[in-house]
Amino acid sequence: MATLTLIGEPFPDGEAAAHAEAARELTRAVAAVAPRGCSARLLVAADRSAPAFESARAETERLPLRSSVLPVLWRTGMSARPLDGELVHALTPLVALRSRGEDDGSQSSVTVPHALGWVAPESMGAGVARQYRAFVKRAVKHADIVVTSTHAVAQALQERYGADLAVQVIPLAAPPSYLAAEDSAERRSHFGLPDRYVATTAGPGDFGRLEWLLDALAKDPTLPDVAVIAGSVPLERDEDHADAGRTANDPEHDAPSAAPDCVAAVVAAIPPAIASRVHVVHPRELADIGAALSGAELLAIPQSKLGAGYEVLGALAAGLPVLHSGCPCTSELTLDAGIAAEDADGFARELVRLTSDGAERGRLGVLAEDRSRGFTWAATAMALWELHANI
Repeated sequence: MATLTLIGEPFPDGEAAAHAEAARELTRAVAAVAPRGCSARLLVAADRSAPAFESARAETERLPLRSSVLPVLWRTGMSARPLDGELVHALTPLVALRSRGEDDGSQSSVTVPHALGWVAPESMGAGVARQYRAFVKRAVKHADIVVTSTHAVAQALQERYGADLAVQVIPLAAPPSYLAAEDSAERRSHFGLPDRYVATTAGPGDFGRLEWLLDALAKDPTLPDVAVIAGSVPLERDEDHADAGRTANDPEHDAPSAAPDCVAAVVAAIPPAIASRVHVVHPRELADIGAALSGAELLAIPQSKLGAGYEVLGALAAGLPVLHSGCPCTSELTLDAGIAAEDADGFARELVRLTSDGAERGRLGVLAEDRSRGFTWAATAMALWELHANI
């Protein structure tokens, strides 16, 4: 009986909560599509919430250490010994790896969800980006196979580590909380979102390019309001196990988020003249992101680079057109459901056109829903089983 072990503790960046939920959903899917006699296991840190799975073929196991210790401990090869002989997959580069012989029965696959650590380190913060690069380097060196969710990230990896690096592309899917829910309208009301608005995850600066949206809004009073989804959602902790796995020198908190001051930076970037038309959504839970996405007319992401792309996958599932800057990852995910504009003036023109043309938004929305059918956790899970069968 083969068990595919999934790492439930994500790399501690601004998308950690989304990765954690994605790992739980992938575990369910891995169990559901597992070959006869096979199962799935999710490893979570000692102080994290441990999900209970409905399937008897899926289980959760707590690690003996807290989440704050793992990024330090898993830099060493010795920490990987408990996983010897296991089939292991990690949705982020945070995983214990070491050099092994060819006959010990171990198999490790690691997803590198984005290339921000070296193509846009300022978007993560210098320290987090440096740590991300270090874990990606370990994955390239020690994992049996490196996985990416887009060909664009695969190409970025090969440009950095050599064209002969074998990379398998396995798409991700939207975390369930990024989808519309029964309480989505109530959540939108909590944030004061109007009936008509454009959603964005942009931030100020050369990477985030929020200014493209703000300038367009200032120049055209007919544009709908903008909802800026800013800030990181904290990972859930299990209070009943809050002290489990604590060591003498264990830090009290997780590693800092990728952009700890991003909400304040967004607020500061909004000109007073349009302040009433810009709504800053600082999500308390991932479901707040799903609520903001599902009520929007479109998703506008002028950023020069994309992270894991969960917000794009959520938008596609909600039938939203995506206006973007031509970033290769975004273009690959959206295909015909997206519209690219590579400069601020072009972005503003497309924003005006799309928000004023309901028929065009409807056409693109149909394409978005159709495109979203290609991103499911069941498909990801089946690809993982096939991947490990071929290692």
